[in-house]
Amino acid sequence: MKAILLLSVFAVCSVAMDEGPSFCRGLDCPHFTVKKNTSDYQERCYQEYKWVSTVVAGYTYKKAVGMGFMRLFDYIEGQNNKSAKIPMTAPVLVQIQPAQGPYCKNNFTVNFFVPFAMQENPIPPTSKEVFVSSLPEMCAYVRTYGGFGSNTDDILKNAADLSEALLKDDLQDTYHKDFYYYAGYDSPFQLFDRHNDIWFMRK
Repeated sequence: MKAILLLSVFAVCSVAMDEGPSFCRGLDCPHFTVKKNTSDYQERCYQEYKWVSTVVAGYTYKKAVGMGFMRLFDYIEGQNNKSAKIPMTAPVLVQIQPAQGPYCKNNFTVNFFVPFAMQENPIPPTSKEVFVSSLPEMCAYVRTYGGFGSNTDDILKNAADLSEALLKDDLQDTYHKDFYYYAGYDSPFQLFDRHNDIWFMRK
């Protein structure tokens, strides 16, 4: 049953409270301004927003993020202080902190954007593994790509491509290198015109 819900969550929760970029598919998603646009990346700046988050340590992206997604999905399905169903939003944002050695686990922080109507007063979760967090006002270098792009190889390739583009522009010292973000915007039912981001956070 949970597998079916996991596949359908974006499709059934598509009512927007605020219009955003077209790749958000009508879901609430964080506003940003584009400061720079090149053929390889954008520089975006975001307002401060609240997210609901969970941390998972693991060797593989798919297994760890799948576990984190289900924790947050349970939260929006009613595992919160009001037993309320909360609208799905975009993106599913994953902070990736690579392991420091070959036998160490990576740290993945999986985040759901808090809907605009709840930004001031997010509903507290009941699970000890889920918490409300705040990402401060920030700017990021963003590489966008299509396809079913949440597998490890695609994430690593596009992160490497973004790093190379920033090196070419002599920006290699302007962003944090100990972590980065993957942002996924689409349900599995979205077969075409899919949208994925890699974010490198500016210092």
